[in-house]
Amino acid sequence: MERNIKTLFQRGFFLFLLVGVLQSCVSPRQAVDVSEYILLENGKQIYGKEEGLTAFVFQNNPTKMTFAQFLGNKYNLMKFTDIEYWVTLEGMKFKVFFYENDELNKYFDTTDFVASNAVPDSSVVGSKVKFLAISVVNEYNEDCLATSSLFKNIVIDYLKDLKDEYNNL
Repeated sequence: MERNIKTLFQRGFFLFLLVGVLQSCVSPRQAVDVSEYILLENGKQIYGKEEGLTAFVFQNNPTKMTFAQFLGNKYNLMKFTDIEYWVTLEGMKFKVFFYENDELNKYFDTTDFVASNAVPDSSVVGSKVKFLAISVVNEYNEDCLATSSLFKNIVIDYLKDLKDEYNNL
């Protein structure tokens, strides 16, 4: 009887030790707050550039029309897929690239992102996607959201205004 207790104690201690080691190897995942916006590197690839573009990622508003439809209406685009258009800001031309949901998931892992504007399915008017992303380049294919870009502040102001206009429809 005493031998069985000793064996059970050894097995229990070994199991406890094994669980402790495995748990210490697993790092907790940090939730990323996207209440305003975040910038993520290594997005869409463009010709002539090795690294991907930086993306302006923000929350979708499912109670509004789709963001693609909003852009199509605002800029008189003839399509709601593969959206890219030119815009002039402070006398300079910029090309805006909108990520479709599949592209967003291809380039970025949004599983750790927290969406604060979740709504019941009955309230969804547009799309159920939680996050949207946009990248911007200038006439010379320079990433305008990159940390070193001279145009970063101009473009971020434009994208914030665009996001706010969409949310205030």
